[in-house]
Amino acid sequence: MGKCGNIVEVEMLALCVFLLIAGSALAENGVSSRRSERRRADRGRNDRDQGVFSQGSFPIHACEESSCYPATGNLLIGRENDLRASSTCGTKGSERYCIVSHLTDKKKCFQCETLPKNKNDPKLYHGIENIVSRIGKKSKQVRKWWQSENGVENVQIQLDLTEEFHFTHLIITFKTFRPAAMLIERSHDFGRTWKVYQYFAYDCAESFPGIPRGPRRKITDVVCDSQYSGIEPSTEGEVIFRVLPPNIPIDDPYSSDVQNLLKMTNLRINFTKLHTLGDNLLDSSAEIREKYYYAIYEMVVRGSCSCYGHASRCVAPPGTLSRPDMVHGQCECTHHTKGANCQDCEDFYNDLEWKPAIGRQTNACKRCNCNGHATKCHYDAAVFEATARQSGGVCDACEHNTMGRNCEHCKPFFYQDPGRDIRDPNICQACDCDPNGSLDEGICDARTDTFSGMIAGRCHCKKNVDGRRCDRCKNGYWNFRGDNPEGCETCSCYPRGTIGNGCDQNTGSCTCKRNVINRDCSQCVPEYYGLDTEGEGCIPCDCDPGGSTDNTCDVRSGQCRCLPQINGTRCDKPADEHFAANLDYLVYEAELAKGTPDCQVLVREPYPDRESTWTGLGFMRAFEGSHLEFDITDVPKSLEYDIIIRYEPQLPAKWEKARVIIERPGPVDPNGPCANTIVAQDDIKMVSLSSGQRYAVVYPPACLERNKSYNIRLEFTNYVEGVSTPSASVLIDSIVFIPRIDSIPFFEGSAVNEYRRQEFERFRCGQAFYSVVRPVPNEVCKKYLYSIGFYVYDKAHGKPRTNRLMCACILF
Repeated sequence: MGKCGNIVEVEMLALCVFLLIAGSALAENGVSSRRSERRRADRGRNDRDQGVFSQGSFPIHACEESSCYPATGNLLIGRENDLRASSTCGTKGSERYCIVSHLTDKKKCFQCETLPKNKNDPKLYHGIENIVSRIGKKSKQVRKWWQSENGVENVQIQLDLTEEFHFTHLIITFKTFRPAAMLIERSHDFGRTWKVYQYFAYDCAESFPGIPRGPRRKITDVVCDSQYSGIEPSTEGEVIFRVLPPNIPIDDPYSSDVQNLLKMTNLRINFTKLHTLGDNLLDSSAEIREKYYYAIYEMVVRGSCSCYGHASRCVAPPGTLSRPDMVHGQCECTHHTKGANCQDCEDFYNDLEWKPAIGRQTNACKRCNCNGHATKCHYDAAVFEATARQSGGVCDACEHNTMGRNCEHCKPFFYQDPGRDIRDPNICQACDCDPNGSLDEGICDARTDTFSGMIAGRCHCKKNVDGRRCDRCKNGYWNFRGDNPEGCETCSCYPRGTIGNGCDQNTGSCTCKRNVINRDCSQCVPEYYGLDTEGEGCIPCDCDPGGSTDNTCDVRSGQCRCLPQINGTRCDKPADEHFAANLDYLVYEAELAKGTPDCQVLVREPYPDRESTWTGLGFMRAFEGSHLEFDITDVPKSLEYDIIIRYEPQLPAKWEKARVIIERPGPVDPNGPCANTIVAQDDIKMVSLSSGQRYAVVYPPACLERNKSYNIRLEFTNYVEGVSTPSASVLIDSIVFIPRIDSIPFFEGSAVNEYRRQEFERFRCGQAFYSVVRPVPNEVCKKYLYSIGFYVYDKAHGKPRTNRLMCACILF
């Protein structure tokens, strides 16, 4: 029950506040005002049953979403056997008593005989069980009451509960005068210790000297109050005690002060002084004493079972009978809690410390994570702090050869099978170490951990022994024997170049890896390197096909032999202050070409805020019937080129007919790449200029030879075929020669070269250079563009081309 002492339930607090406010109108003006207060308290109880309170709405939420609370009621109902009084009239035989008013000397006398035979006679039997509310009884019946022995001033009434409850308020309705002095006590540890709630006295200074006078200013104050100790009324006077007075604001309803006030296992009312008319001071005879005693019609102890927000109702304990309107003390726990008051977590739900549910916070007990290897766990506060307050559960009695806080490790001499789920009963496998080659009595790595270099199930081997089980020699060793402290003898082979253990484990003879040569397997075959690295042998040289002279590389580093101004291990990077020529590096500006007299040079300033859509200084305006001639003297390599015409259309329709004529200096080299070119047929090409494009590809491509001069003539024959349109014009920016990849050796022939060609075409690496404005090449294209640039020009370029721009400056 230790946990039970730290909690207060929200709904109980709300009800307490309501009941205290509802009773604030109580006055000493007569029975009618007291009954009116009782009716208001009953209305508060009914409202509570509907989840509505006068101080605002307090809906009872489903336990799955928030805290939940049982209904409140009279704790005395059904607990008559748990109620006892230290003094009851007529328990030893018939006892005479009299009724007297302080306003008259008349009296009426009667007999009290509280014996079992008279239990159904309300006029004779006045046992303590009579004060329990009789719900549903008709008012015409004779009222029952409890009555003490005559003249006994110190009388106790005590309620002993079997479980912890929350107590909110007490209402006692007296048949006689209310006591001149009394006090209320409670215990929350089943009677081991008691604390006073409040003192009541007609004269506090006389009855309870040293006790401060009320009202309370703090909820923890213990004071003496005279409000309910007056001599009148002589009957049906009430004493009302509220655990939480309505006039005291409560800043924190979950504070320990509030919690300690509400929790209760036992309640004791001590009557210490009777109201008398003074005649007892002169005469202590039985005739005088028979007028003075305590008598109670009804007592209500309002409260609810204490479930700490983890239950919405309470039930009778197993094996006991239930009766209507009884407030049971056995909680129907949710949130994985258990116990009469839901004061503990269920077994295997101890990953977090038990807490009460508060408001929207269910604080449900959390299931421990034992990965299916344990059925019990406990909470450890130190573990909770060590995990940054995330988890405090510690698994007990881990099974399946596991251990650890979450049964997440394997015991010594077992390892976690990486192919199994952590929850698999067979997750931990026994180490299987060869005793001839292993150390440490056959222990193995418990798990795979890259950071620490552990591999699950790997045994700890002798110096020259290898293998997960330590059952074979390392590379470069042979003759595996258990009586050898190091396990194996050294091979005479070069370990990096041999297969398996470097040599035959039985004979010591060498077997070379793939692409490795020499008797001792110490050298790579030509065009391979990397014998000093791990692997299956030497690896092929990976030289860039455009930037290297051949595919030969250094046998250790793999460094290829590069063309001029090209760097990198693969010869795939231009040297500092150099660059690889793009596909459209061969640009010939139209404004610098020779044109017919009607052609017009158009100079255009670059855009200040965006990229230009032309190259050079501008354009050459060509008209129908005119032509341009370009002198080509710098073809870098003999191969086929796509001729691209870059232009800006000036008219809405397509320029239907233009002609490209290639004038060669002589016949083609019959032994060169252009040997299949038919000059008369292949050097005259037709092209149209679409109005929706800025470039046109001339088909078929032209095969040009290195170190030869060419004249490219561009004729603008008809804007509309068959119709003369002398005013039709178009702005020609330039012509561009782009190398054809099917004329480049490393794009044809082998399967590797075919893959390169397909990848180049799939990413449209070449088409991007048809237009002046183009996106930044991706990494795949960039790789091939470098290789093509290096191959076509046999080098990397040291500075941009400027000769044509210089010529343009001179011209203008």
